[in-house]
Amino acid sequence: MQIETLFAQIHTLPSIPKVAQDLILQFDNPGSSLDAVARNIEKDPVISAKILRLANSARFRGARESTSIEDAASRLGFNTLRTLVLASAVTGAFKAGPSFDIKGFWLKSFEVASVARILAKKSGADAEIAFTSGVMHNIGELLIQIGAPEVAERVNAAHRGNTAGHVASESLQLGFGYPEVGAELTRRWNLPKVIQNAIAYQAKPLQAPNNEVQPRIIAQAILVSDALEAHGGLNEEAKASLRTPLFEGVDLDALFQALPPVLEADKQFAELLS
Repeated sequence: MQIETLFAQIHTLPSIPKVAQDLILQFDNPGSSLDAVARNIEKDPVISAKILRLANSARFRGARESTSIEDAASRLGFNTLRTLVLASAVTGAFKAGPSFDIKGFWLKSFEVASVARILAKKSGADAEIAFTSGVMHNIGELLIQIGAPEVAERVNAAHRGNTAGHVASESLQLGFGYPEVGAELTRRWNLPKVIQNAIAYQAKPLQAPNNEVQPRIIAQAILVSDALEAHGGLNEEAKASLRTPLFEGVDLDALFQALPPVLEADKQFAELLS
């Protein structure tokens, strides 16, 4: 199958609201102000409601309740606002079938995103791009579930909890895996090239153009998430399984010490968005 065929078989391609696309451009413009971004967010009632809910959650709630987008934006800050807008737009774009665990899917996505953000901070890379790429790293899987359901069922049954095996099996049976599908979707959404490449090269980070660092960060974050699932959490067995060449230069002890509060906070973040 050609990847274009898969997209053609999906009658209604998931789309990001125009206001979210406009906001992405605003976020990439260093001249954008928080007030201008807030005014644009007010045009989308769904995203506005999620932002108010997050601003008034236990994680961000101040001495009083936020009742306006301007106040919520000020409380959340620019980076958190950017992350929320993109994550809200992406999670709201997909409707899964009854047999697919969409909640588990997004919890996994946000776990990868949380790990990616810490890895980026420790390496000096852009942490918010890493988080956004992590949230969207496997969105191509949702399109495969919709456009090639029979193949998806076989792969799901054979490779539960095995990310590398999942990608390899999809590539063998379809000619491509969810990284390529996700990269094509983000290209059609006109998302920044750095996010497209982080998704496209997550399974082959050393082949990323111009030695881009984000694909490597996403690959590392996926392996950390898989290790936590395989070994039952943040323990020595999980840590030992990650001592591979891909993690050369990464302080795994420091990473595992930093993860618990972040994973818990972003799990709540995912719950708010779902």
